[in-house]
Amino acid sequence: MSSRLIGLSLLLLLALSCVTTLVHAASEQKGSEKALRDYYDLQEGKRLYEQYCRFCHGDQGKGKAYDVTPPPADLTSPAVQKKPDAELTKTIHGGERGTAMGAWNWALSEKDKQNVLQYIRWLAR
Repeated sequence: MSSRLIGLSLLLLLALSCVTTLVHAASEQKGSEKALRDYYDLQEGKRLYEQYCRFCHGDQGKGKAYDVTPPPADLTSPAVQKKPDAELTKTIHGGERGTAMGAWNWALSEKDKQNVLQYIRWLAR
């Protein structure tokens, strides 16, 4: 092999190594941004939960904070946690007939409801 061909091969390997490193760094940054966004969404969900939900469902979501019949749902129970996100969001939005669970559509945006839902899912961990 000529020295020129060896030099070009080494240059190509160096360029590929740099591209791989840049792609990996960009991927890590996107992952970090998502993790940070998820963290802030969870904190906002916690704040909203404490403002609107804690009175009835309690600090830990166990449903023992307010004495009504039927009692507030234990948000950490398997029965609640296995419900699909869409069903829980619908309950947050429109309330639940025959219970003390009122509608929060007047107070919470779609993003707020998603953040509260994320916090409810986190409570069961």
